[in-house]
Amino acid sequence: MTRRIDPLPQPLQSGPFSTRAALDAGVGARRLRRSDLVRPIRGFRIAKADDGLVSRCRAYASHRGTDFAFSHTTAALLYGIPLPRVDGTIHVSVRAPGRAPTIEGFAGHKLGRWEIRMVADLPVTTPEQTWLDLAQLLHRDALVAAGDYLVGGVEPLTDRLALAHAAAAAAGRRGVGRAREAIELVRAGAESPGETRLRLLLAEAALPSPVLNHELRTAAGAFVARVDFAFIAKRVALEYEGDIHRVDQAVWRKDLRRRERVEDLGWRMVRVTADDIATPAELIRRLRRLLA
Repeated sequence: MTRRIDPLPQPLQSGPFSTRAALDAGVGARRLRRSDLVRPIRGFRIAKADDGLVSRCRAYASHRGTDFAFSHTTAALLYGIPLPRVDGTIHVSVRAPGRAPTIEGFAGHKLGRWEIRMVADLPVTTPEQTWLDLAQLLHRDALVAAGDYLVGGVEPLTDRLALAHAAAAAAGRRGVGRAREAIELVRAGAESPGETRLRLLLAEAALPSPVLNHELRTAAGAFVARVDFAFIAKRVALEYEGDIHRVDQAVWRKDLRRRERVEDLGWRMVRVTADDIATPAELIRRLRRLLA
């Protein structure tokens, strides 16, 4: 027979709560050790159903109070920066020469330049500092993809000049060489890591530079499509397609109709997948023929 787990008082059912607050509310010590609760840090609990990065960060914020900022991959995830697979370590920075935290599951760092922003009511390092910190952890292409995200979109979080200035001011810092190499490749317009990888692949193959996010219109000016990459002089368009284009039937049918409308304008549409980027020889040969 399954043992019934007593519900927590309403104020404790969402977000992290301190064990002291729970005890004061009449929750017994044995209840706090039950399997439906997670202990992200000493003195705090989170309902397992509510466990996640933001909840764990809020638990740390309640524990620490002030004078810290989430950084590195933790700040990147809070900003929404796309990352390769990362572990669950939460990165926290303090102003040098302060004492960096040494807590299991957390990585502590010190920062000389101190400036923070608030994201989801949590203090995080600036986009520029976060990108520099990622240069210590990511390979070049992933770092470029992170930079593309920061400088792209309708409301960019920063721009290439600010990233370049941050890298220039970080002489001698670990990863700064990779950051200075990556900044030369960061561009506004790529809207996914796959698009960034495709753009870098085209450059490494010495193919002409495409226009990003080019709008195609009829002779009367009616909008037809916006394509990821356009070689305008050759009327060749490239579209990077993630798995959603394959597994979502509605998206797949929309793609077919869109491709037909693009080709009705006299353009050639080339659809590119992650497999094409992983083994690009055939894709590059095909593009060279189309662009010749």
